[in-house]
Amino acid sequence: MHFMGMALSLTLRDLKIIIDAQERQLLKFMLNRGHVKYSFVIAKLSVISICISFLSLTSLSLKAEELTNSEKADAIFRQFDLGEINYPEQSDKMLAELDRLIADDDLKRRHKLVGLRCWYQDSATTEEINVAIEHASKLILLYSDPKPSYILTELLMCRGFYYNLNSFTDKALVDYNKAVDDSYKLESPRLIADARSLRGTMFSYQGEYSTALEDLITAQQIYESLDTPYWEIFNLTELATAYRRFGDPATALRYQEKLLASFTETDQNLDANEVRVQMGYSYEALGQFDKAIEHFKAAKLYWEANDDPEMAADMAVTIANAYMALGQYDKAKPLLENHKHIIPADFDAPYSHLMYALAQMAHHEGNSKQALAYLEESQQAFNKSANNRGLTDAQKLTSEVHASEQNWQQAYLELVEYNKTHAALDEKLLSDRNAEMLARFDNSKFKRENELLERAAKAREQQLAVMERNDTLQIVVIVLSVIILVILSIFAYKQLIRQRTYRQLALTDELTGLSNRRDTYNQGQLFLKQAKASGKPFSVISFDADHFKAVNDTLGHEVGDKVLIKLAEIASSMMRDTDVVGRVGGEEFLILLPNVEQGTAVEIANRLLSTIANFDWQQVAPELKQTVSAGVASFSNETTLSPLLLKADKALYKAKESGRNCVKAV
Repeated sequence: MHFMGMALSLTLRDLKIIIDAQERQLLKFMLNRGHVKYSFVIAKLSVISICISFLSLTSLSLKAEELTNSEKADAIFRQFDLGEINYPEQSDKMLAELDRLIADDDLKRRHKLVGLRCWYQDSATTEEINVAIEHASKLILLYSDPKPSYILTELLMCRGFYYNLNSFTDKALVDYNKAVDDSYKLESPRLIADARSLRGTMFSYQGEYSTALEDLITAQQIYESLDTPYWEIFNLTELATAYRRFGDPATALRYQEKLLASFTETDQNLDANEVRVQMGYSYEALGQFDKAIEHFKAAKLYWEANDDPEMAADMAVTIANAYMALGQYDKAKPLLENHKHIIPADFDAPYSHLMYALAQMAHHEGNSKQALAYLEESQQAFNKSANNRGLTDAQKLTSEVHASEQNWQQAYLELVEYNKTHAALDEKLLSDRNAEMLARFDNSKFKRENELLERAAKAREQQLAVMERNDTLQIVVIVLSVIILVILSIFAYKQLIRQRTYRQLALTDELTGLSNRRDTYNQGQLFLKQAKASGKPFSVISFDADHFKAVNDTLGHEVGDKVLIKLAEIASSMMRDTDVVGRVGGEEFLILLPNVEQGTAVEIANRLLSTIANFDWQQVAPELKQTVSAGVASFSNETTLSPLLLKADKALYKAKESGRNCVKAV
């Protein structure tokens, strides 16, 4: 009775704080200490919960209007989350309405409103973006404690977005990385998805495709699990763009066609127009320039109809580039001349492409001096926006212009810079070829965390429902004890089963049954350490299927999968029990040979190539002939596995350049 009297003297918010603390202590007590005397702690929880229920009922009539306002506010938040609020026609009005509806002491909804206001800042010009950055920075200082928090993570993402918009990519990456780390600490799937989607979009534009795909695929799977259709589609748009930039425009087009149909059906004209532009780029990558120009022209008309001359000019430059790719400079020139004064220099991305297009035109007309002036500006703009893809194009054209003037030294120096930039991009592609698979595997962690959060929420709801239905505190305590014990027992059992399953999945490639990339590299690192300590040799063979893309394109992915399975079987059957054969990429395999010198490894690789070339591939598909190329490298003085793998990859590329179906060693 003393406890009940004390409870009645407290506010509802005080008691909620108490019960939250009690729940945390209970879970810690039960999970960490393993005691069986839970009933006393549960009883205290139950008493507090009954007090809250009593106070909630007595104050319901006084709170009726407040609850109504909260429900209205939640409905508006839902509209924002579904992308149903247009900017700026509706957004300012709806934000003002939220300010009116949300009570001053409703911190959760107040924080959500602060986050929305950060995102809905004017950002059409550089000056407006700088104002938005300053506004976000002030809010970050204001909400810097505690760390991490939902509002602080949201504000970091917001400021990072504006940094990226203004080409401050280094600062944007700092904010995005911090937001990703904090979202994991907060165990919030939605924040994880938002942060990784934003970061993946920036990586995709910068040419870091494998990292971009890992972020965007992870975000896509989380959005789908959270049932957020608007953000699923938004992220899918960026994912399709990343595939196109990654060198797979056909896959990108399949996504983009679905997106265009969805946006058109729901009258989301702005989003449909953006997808139409990306489809144009995909058609360009496939060499279908007529279709690309058709899509670009439609986008240009859209921006003209919506009174946005800068975006219309950007589309005009894109159309001109397509015409020049077709050799139709007479059609490209008036587009550039009529629109070159519209795009400002501080509009980095469009301006860089404008200067590059003007340089192409000047070079075609034999005006080398003007072409070099344009190229200097384009390289500066590409550097500022961290667009290495565009930078390589500008560097290559600069070398060609110098060569046309017989300025061989400058042409050579510019070609050296081009090769450096291009090599850096190629290295990123080489290092993480299976980024998509890795992202899909690692995302199982997020799904498990999601399930845990959902189970915890359901457990709390069951506790409240049981306490309301039972007549006495004793029955409540018994029922809650049984429920919690059963839930924990089931959870512990299922978690054990899952851990065993995921541990096995983490080491095995699903298609071939070989060691996967992660397990192969871990074992390779162990072999390298043993070789270094014992002085014994250690060699690796990197091999992949020749012309495998042609197999997929002509015979289908099902046949391609059968080829990979057969390659895995042949390689495994020829190796010792102490050797490791792993699949580390789409059609790429790695063989680890402890205690094997390079000469012996080359002999093994030649036997492997001969066995594969002589295999009756007609068993897999009529008229199919399959060979592989291999690179061999041996441990010398490497301290980690990566340099050794890089040597093997270089040897593999030499084999490819030598006509394939051969072995090279370095």
